Amino acid sequence: MNATGIAYILWLPPLGLLGVHRFYCGRVGTGLLWLFTGGLVGLGWLIDMFLIPSMVREENARVISRLREQGPLGLMPANHGSAGPPPQPGSLQYDHRVIYCVRCGAAMQVPLEAVGRQYGCPHCRAVLVVPA
Repeated sequence: MNATGIAYILWLPPLGLLGVHRFYCGRVGTGLLWLFTGGLVGLGWLIDMFLIPSMVREENARVISRLREQGPLGLMPANHGSAGPPPQPGSLQYDHRVIYCVRCGAAMQVPLEAVGRQYGCPHCRAVLVVPA
């Protein structure tokens, strides 16, 4: 997860004029443009002072989205892509599911029948409602 403070530190000259803050925020294409043009001759670099918070938020949202697709600890489920028969409902694999905190991205296991219940994130204490 990226931090806005670090992005602002990387935005300061000379690193900011070379686009290091844009690379940090996952913007490789515009990072290269900043690298070769000196932050669009300094004008784009100044505008970035106001854009950094949204760039960091968007990159963090992309990271959380990738984590949700991969599952807990970045691992795919055990039956993903297997040639064998799918697990039966009621088996151990289907008793719980993983939800992710929208604030910090932490993974948490909840029972399948917990739809609509509220849980507290163990890391940031945000209240999570289990979706259907």
